[in-house]
Amino acid sequence: MLAQSHTVGMDQRVAQSWPASVDPFGRGIQRFERYGGALEFMARGDPKLRPLVVLHSLEYPGWSDEAFCKQAEANGFQTICIRRPGFGAVPPLPDPDRQAQLIGAFLDSLGRKDVVIVSSGTGNTLSYRLARHPSVRLVAVCNCFFNYDPMAEIRPDWFARHIEQTLTSMTGARLALMGLKSAKGLFGKFWVTENFVQKSPGDLEYLRQNKALFGEAMDAINLGTDIHTFLTELRSSLSVDPVLHDGCFADAPVISVSGRENSDSWKAGIEAEADRVGVPLHYLSSGDALVMYQSAGELMDTLRQYA
Repeated sequence: MLAQSHTVGMDQRVAQSWPASVDPFGRGIQRFERYGGALEFMARGDPKLRPLVVLHSLEYPGWSDEAFCKQAEANGFQTICIRRPGFGAVPPLPDPDRQAQLIGAFLDSLGRKDVVIVSSGTGNTLSYRLARHPSVRLVAVCNCFFNYDPMAEIRPDWFARHIEQTLTSMTGARLALMGLKSAKGLFGKFWVTENFVQKSPGDLEYLRQNKALFGEAMDAINLGTDIHTFLTELRSSLSVDPVLHDGCFADAPVISVSGRENSDSWKAGIEAEADRVGVPLHYLSSGDALVMYQSAGELMDTLRQYA
């Protein structure tokens, strides 16, 4: 298992990350490279505990907060937070299957057979593909809509239009990404995220309590995310994924977690999808896009039921 701020093993390279090898709180960040790709990771907690591997989404490509890590450790997990390709200093790898292969190699390097993966939003696309990896005991997909069309649920309306542009054409995607990045200079670093999570009081509260982490995460998008990563993140999540056929997870260790701070139509849509693919669905009391962090205690209780 990983010790904090140490290498994975003699056959892996650990490089200094750009712009720094620490997060805003001085926690060490390492790099793993394999198959021509790379990822960054942060390990927090006792390395003898079960690995809890966190895969981020496009809207928050940041690190797990320390309170989450301590809560995970109290529940028997070492948190290993991954920054995926195409964010911050990590070179892009705009192919979900190749990203899954890279993350799978990282899981192999842990030398464990009891890994728990928790993913969110666009990161869920990778979890689908890792559900039957031999190192994995459980996958928990958070804020996951499977093949449900969420466009009518996205607020505010201007953000939904940006996403529709992205799905329509490369030109539309370039304009959408340019608009999102330029909003930082016009309205401030947190304006886009605050607008995106505005319908969830829990998400807004979590953002306001973790501004340093969110600031670094927004820099990871503004400085590191190119058009190909942006397109892949959205299209792989908002288009029909052929992996998600009827009953695809009926014999796989997968659960779904969502926040109660959602509309009735969203709940009905994801409940139908969870039933279709064969996973149990659990609602947590606070949060939406950031439900894994905002309702961390409830998440840990749910993971322990299955892992």
